[in-house]
Amino acid sequence: MPRTSIATRDQLLRAIDSVAAIFKGEAQDLPAGLFADELQLSTSHRGTHQGRREVHLALRGSLLPTFEIEVTNTITLGDAHQASASAYLVGSAVNNGQPMQFVGVLVLHLAAIDGSALVTELRLQLNSVEGAAGTLADWTLPVAYRQWKPGDAPAVVSSELDAPWHRIPDNTLMLSDEEQMAHAWFRYAWGLDQADHGLLARSFTQDARAVLPPMGTLKGRRMLVTTLKAFRMPWPWMLHAGTPIEIEHTPGSAHARMVLGRLIPGRMRLEDGRRLYGAHYQLELVQSADGDWLLHDMDYHEGWVTETPAP
Repeated sequence: MPRTSIATRDQLLRAIDSVAAIFKGEAQDLPAGLFADELQLSTSHRGTHQGRREVHLALRGSLLPTFEIEVTNTITLGDAHQASASAYLVGSAVNNGQPMQFVGVLVLHLAAIDGSALVTELRLQLNSVEGAAGTLADWTLPVAYRQWKPGDAPAVVSSELDAPWHRIPDNTLMLSDEEQMAHAWFRYAWGLDQADHGLLARSFTQDARAVLPPMGTLKGRRMLVTTLKAFRMPWPWMLHAGTPIEIEHTPGSAHARMVLGRLIPGRMRLEDGRRLYGAHYQLELVQSADGDWLLHDMDYHEGWVTETPAP
């Protein structure tokens, strides 16, 4: 008998979209069919709140402008007892005539309540707020561009406690091959951005190779992990938001190619609505014996693109 998950990927995606809709100014409430009445919220910018309606009001705030939101790096995992999802939210707005942007990490967890799988916990950590941030009078702005010091508030998202891979170590939620391949790069980005070097190491094959300016050519998992760890340390607020542009894979093959675009806050769409990327990755992936997709070759190319770049 096939193993099943408490929730579907579609259900988790709808829950993420419901949160994004609040920032877009499109949501009047969080749907009762997705979120528990006693929903708990922990945020870095608006504190902690409980109750589905209270959570909506807290996220919306009294002075929140209408944001353009891109949801990226979406992870959905589940088993028979619980489910977990995460995403990066990249937002931009004009507030009182002044542009501003933010990048944050959203994590949500589902549990069974009276026979239904409902979101019981939301966590939202803003990593950076740029531009006219001072116009957001009811936001506590994140610490950025400096190292931690005594008195700084603790992060509300900790990878070791909140990452979907740690909460759901044995995933049974159905994912397509393409979704699993995208997860491979998202795990790399999460491990790098959240300083979870165990997840970072799990993202590569043993003989992986990467060309990453300004680090140059890195060969082997050990060189990749140790160099990326040192590179990331001075910028704890950094997030790598990206979405697949193209995936090439023959069903049944353990090899795949993916082109992934990196989004830059404040310049994410053209006037005609097409996504705009400030850089892109040329990726080769290999499927391990246990079915996990890993990064085998990664080349990073700077420069604005909208369509699939030539290899």
